[in-house]
Amino acid sequence: MELWMCLLLAGCALLSLGATQPLAINYTTDILRLAKAAHIKAYLSEDEQKPCDNFYNYVCGNWPRLHPARIKNKKTNYLEELQELFVRKSADMLKTARPGGDSSADRLLKSFFTSCYNQANDTQSALRTLLQVTDFRGGWPEIRVPSWYYYEYDWLQVIATIKRRLGIDIIIGLDVILDYKEEHMHRLKIGAPQLPLGHRRQYLDASYHLTRLRYQRSIAEKLQRYFPEQSQRWYEEVSDQVVDLEQQLAKGLPHNAALTLEQTTRQRTAAEMKAAYGSYVDVSRYLQMIFNDTMYVDLYETPEDYLSNLVDVIRLTPKMQLANYTIWRTLDTLDQARVPQNVQPGIWCVQMVRDHFPQQLESLFHRNYNNMQMINDLQSTWSDIKRVFREQLQASTDLHWMTLETRQRAIAKLDAIELQFRNHDETQLIRQTHGLRLHPDQFYPNLANVLQWRTQRQLAKLVEEPQLMDQVYKVPHYELTNNKMQIPITFLQARFFWDPAYPNAIKYGTLGVLLARQMLHGFDDVGRHYDRHGYRNNWWDPISEGSYSRRSQCFQEQYAIFEDFHGKPVHDKGLISRIVADNGALDIAYRAYVEWLKNTDETSTLYQREQLPLLDNTHNQLFYMAYAQLYCSDYPESVEMFDELPEQIRVNTALSNSEHFVNAFSCSRSDKLNARFKCALY
Repeated sequence: MELWMCLLLAGCALLSLGATQPLAINYTTDILRLAKAAHIKAYLSEDEQKPCDNFYNYVCGNWPRLHPARIKNKKTNYLEELQELFVRKSADMLKTARPGGDSSADRLLKSFFTSCYNQANDTQSALRTLLQVTDFRGGWPEIRVPSWYYYEYDWLQVIATIKRRLGIDIIIGLDVILDYKEEHMHRLKIGAPQLPLGHRRQYLDASYHLTRLRYQRSIAEKLQRYFPEQSQRWYEEVSDQVVDLEQQLAKGLPHNAALTLEQTTRQRTAAEMKAAYGSYVDVSRYLQMIFNDTMYVDLYETPEDYLSNLVDVIRLTPKMQLANYTIWRTLDTLDQARVPQNVQPGIWCVQMVRDHFPQQLESLFHRNYNNMQMINDLQSTWSDIKRVFREQLQASTDLHWMTLETRQRAIAKLDAIELQFRNHDETQLIRQTHGLRLHPDQFYPNLANVLQWRTQRQLAKLVEEPQLMDQVYKVPHYELTNNKMQIPITFLQARFFWDPAYPNAIKYGTLGVLLARQMLHGFDDVGRHYDRHGYRNNWWDPISEGSYSRRSQCFQEQYAIFEDFHGKPVHDKGLISRIVADNGALDIAYRAYVEWLKNTDETSTLYQREQLPLLDNTHNQLFYMAYAQLYCSDYPESVEMFDELPEQIRVNTALSNSEHFVNAFSCSRSDKLNARFKCALY
């Protein structure tokens, strides 16, 4: 990796020589190609790994050593490297003023970043802010004295006030979500909050006893940091109360953590919930205190058993314990803004800015790092991907399982898909932050103001029409409800995926695959229910539906053996659509690359350019290497289950269905990645 960084820096320096020096340009191209080759080679397995036995290990075998998950205690992967590059650039951007001047929204971001950088670890400021924005009648831990207003304590009013002022869900979870039955409106969701340990089993299963013990100790350690004058007994007493209450709350969570929102939700009115849970958990009153109005809308209650269990929890839990838990959860939320150990303050504070102002930060980044060449290359690759898929739909042999009528409708939908480069109206962003006041030397008061601002905006969505731009994606994303391909600005960073100096095999193996994969989500078992205008409308005929179902069964059987990975369960809720997209995108992107080669003068110079120094691989092999390295990953040992198919399974199984891959690496019939029966849809 050090070699690659040195080569890349050398290449960047040479770029500054200018276009008037052809020799320098040629030398720069050579340096960039050498740097890319060193980058690819750095991740290759150091063992004698055969490509046709385990291609993922062949190209990503060295990733865990270079990017170990155990250090960060979270998953590392290649695509996340792009986000880290964005964060580093943003840190530099937020420290300096723009030459053309900053907007009011830009100044807010920079004030928030500066205050975070200087004061995020000021525990006393966090504590003062907590006591200023919440009413705990004399503070904490003084709440333990006999004069505490036990009979007056109204737990529901306290948590409603904290929700309204800071957006923190304590004991009751409340959110405004996109209605999963009617995607053009919002709905209130009420029920369980997100508990720190996660699912029911972490709180109640005996096998997680040590996890709960570590959690309780971490609470005591945080309390000691904020209240060093208190006794060890007090730390232990409060931390024990916190864990005990969360264990009682967890009894209302589903036994099966893999259940979807639809499977654990029922639709009810606030009046119905009032009748069901009475004054112990008065949902009508809770909503009235938050919205300052009586709510007559239907709500989604999820999970179904949580609030009925909460009635028993409130009835049996001492008010002192409820009060201690409430103030602890508020303090812990503020404490999570502290800079973690082994993390640079600048990097952490960019993440804080991104969490709270994602659209504003994207806009500022776009104005500082606009890359038109990357946009042009992406549009060109997208045109090639669409053309190849269109040719497949037009041919009577390639997708013969579709009827002619359905293929014609698919072509109409494909032609209507447009690239949408995620951009923002700066005037609108300024309007959104109007009235928000932040100071560069008051981080925790800033954080409290930002949390209140965000909460008000989130709750206001209930009466607003959903906006697709509310979602922030890191890679291209296909939007079903408007039939557009959304391209994040942060994705358009030069020399990460693509540069004119690189072989086109790399462009099609990375950009091409990512675009094709998202495109195919418009033509899978979910996408077929949305037409070219983005409306719910099943445009497939029964014959095509039946053929799709039979062919997708091949994939289900092929992937069914991976119910666990390294002894840990795999619960991929979008399994089939992901599999179809993975397998189809690989084939479509490779065909696009082959067509590009055919339409270019096939000379020895071209094929030489389509290879890289340091790597003894053909241009076809380089395509698959670039593709597979997109998914290089490492998981921490603490992961308990996989929410998606692990990358090793995704890469190897998709390649085993590809005859082009088998030919590129001359795999024999006995090799693991040469499936005897190859599954195919697109």
